Amino acid sequence: MNASWITIPVKPDRTALYIFKKTFDYVGEANSFKIDISADSRYRLYINGRELAAGPCQSGEGTTHYESLDAVRALVQGENKIEVRVFHLVGDHWLNMWRREKPALFFNGVINDKVEILSDTSFTCERVRSLAFYNCDEIMDSVAPFEHMNGDWVTEPLDTVIMYAPNYELNFYTHWGTTEPYMLEPRPIPILLPEEKKPIEVIREYTDADGKYNIILDAGAYTTAVVSLELLAKSGTHLRICYAECMMKQGENGEIIKGQRDDGDVITIGYDTITASGKLQSFETFWYRAFRFIKIECEEKPEMLQAYQARSVYCFEKFARHGGVGGFKSDDQVYSDMWSVGVNTLECSSHETFVDCPYYEQRQYTMDGGLEALFAWRLSNDSGLQKQLIASMVASQEPSGMIHASYPYYAHQIIPTFSLYYVLHLREYLRYTGDVSFVKKYIGVCERVLEAFEGMRNEQGLVLSKQGWCFLDWVNTWTIGVPNGGQKWPITVYSMMYAAALESQAQVCQACGRVGLAQEYRERRNAVIGSINEHCYDPEKGMYIDVVGMREFSRHTTVWAILSGCVEGEEAQALMKRTMEYTDVSPCSFAMNYYVLRALEKAGLYDQYAEGILDGWRTMLKLGCTTWCESLALPRSECHGWSSTPIYEMSAMILGVQPTGDGFERVRIQPHPLGLSHASGRVPTPWGYIDVEWKREGEDFTLTAFASRACELELILPSGKRECVVGTEGVLSDK
Repeated sequence: MNASWITIPVKPDRTALYIFKKTFDYVGEANSFKIDISADSRYRLYINGRELAAGPCQSGEGTTHYESLDAVRALVQGENKIEVRVFHLVGDHWLNMWRREKPALFFNGVINDKVEILSDTSFTCERVRSLAFYNCDEIMDSVAPFEHMNGDWVTEPLDTVIMYAPNYELNFYTHWGTTEPYMLEPRPIPILLPEEKKPIEVIREYTDADGKYNIILDAGAYTTAVVSLELLAKSGTHLRICYAECMMKQGENGEIIKGQRDDGDVITIGYDTITASGKLQSFETFWYRAFRFIKIECEEKPEMLQAYQARSVYCFEKFARHGGVGGFKSDDQVYSDMWSVGVNTLECSSHETFVDCPYYEQRQYTMDGGLEALFAWRLSNDSGLQKQLIASMVASQEPSGMIHASYPYYAHQIIPTFSLYYVLHLREYLRYTGDVSFVKKYIGVCERVLEAFEGMRNEQGLVLSKQGWCFLDWVNTWTIGVPNGGQKWPITVYSMMYAAALESQAQVCQACGRVGLAQEYRERRNAVIGSINEHCYDPEKGMYIDVVGMREFSRHTTVWAILSGCVEGEEAQALMKRTMEYTDVSPCSFAMNYYVLRALEKAGLYDQYAEGILDGWRTMLKLGCTTWCESLALPRSECHGWSSTPIYEMSAMILGVQPTGDGFERVRIQPHPLGLSHASGRVPTPWGYIDVEWKREGEDFTLTAFASRACELELILPSGKRECVVGTEGVLSDK
């Protein structure tokens, strides 16, 4: 690479869009046009009007990614035009995107490995004066700022100056404004571009009591998409483009009420604005918007207005290999709908990182991301975002050993258990990929987390954490997700999760040849479990207490008591039954219900209680949800990736396919019918896929499995009948 970073001479004082341009002539046959490109803070690359790349891929502090592509298909004979739209951030805008003091571009292009097109002062720069950017109330500053377009597209020319050239001796690029080396690293996932632009359907037009003309548009289902408008309206007319996850109503006291999701109005939270120029004009959002409905409020009716959407997601199916795309069908349409809504939820929550919710936050959390990663493996054998989650979070680890709850993000947030979710997720990564070489690199990261928790143990041997936000789950009777008393005394689940993480890390160490460390972790786990059983079990209630010093109870302690191994066998089953039958214990949220279902599975009670747990998702379907909510009780977010548990249940439990050897070298297929008569589907594996179909007719149950590569298949029927097969096919029946 011979290009230099280029920028403008003066440090800007506000967020703005800059256009870097270069025109060059090329005549002759072109076999390749290889480009390496990066920018500060974000860019979209166009060559001859065709969008070819967007980035740089999100990263943590200290790293900037660059994208590599071959743009030969965009070259034309004669004059060629390069346009790079660089969105530079200042202040509290879009705080999960890293930025420096000035807008900057790095462009290294080579045609046929000979002709160089490089970023230098031959690139011109213009600042778009007619665009302004702002945050909206109630939507976090980690979301891309909303935009105001004032009239026509107006720019002002700026000088370009060279910032820094590559430092070849050290094989990296130095960062401007500092004397420290600054790494420029390859993009870790494929380049993501919006899909084909499609019109958004108008479903209602009306004039309101204030005389404003309103247009309601329906995308058909919740989506994340780049939104664009073609507009002709009277000069000076103000328009507001309001994005809504669903229809809502306003109560007598001003409270927002969500009922049937297509009944009500678009209540303004997030919106872009336009001041019309009086001429035909175009508007397109730089980043995606999350919405099901859009309301365009106009001071008066435009002469012409057409809205478009270009869906923007990380498409798991697109990046799958060897046919490894998951699917599910059954004789009950409700379950099939659950699968479809789960897929949409997960895709809308998957971009350059997993995000908790695409509307309000767009932040990658370790708990949310770990669950989304599990669900994503049921859709595709691509592991790009899962690997990105593990690798990117490392940059946030503090000297204490704690990993930030969400990252990349400028703000500092510690939720202690979220560091344990990181440890648990590393074990799942190994289980689903078998990639020991990748996992080995992160053993030390997890070791620091576990040492931090060991240092939190008090004289009773229990974990007592007083740092950060001691969030556990969203429970109505708890204060901001913390069990009552949990800011002062030991939270029982903290110790249980620590024990579970110790066992997970012991398994990782065992697989990586660190046998001595694995043994140490198991000894430590046994000590923690001993302390929990001595100090946290209430024999009168027959349950574990939420917080030492308080006599309150929740499903959470039972779930983690079983998952950590505090109780096992018949004891675990009895505890789980008591907990499920008690009505005076705090319930779990949609996200935590994934762990409830795993505890039921481990206790041998899945068939008895799973359908009841899934009722919450059935309720959302009846309300017309096209993505899964964060919560039904407090439904702020209509799309939360961590609520996509049904994807896992359909694939791993109803179809019954689970890896028993890392990387699916051994597989157990044990269907749990849950009242169904027939189900079929495909489960992705690192090496291909497994197709499963089963049918139940009266007392007869027939299970058929086909693997795209030979492996060990263990088939188990609901009756308990089992058979082991080494190969690609297996059939087992009660007949």
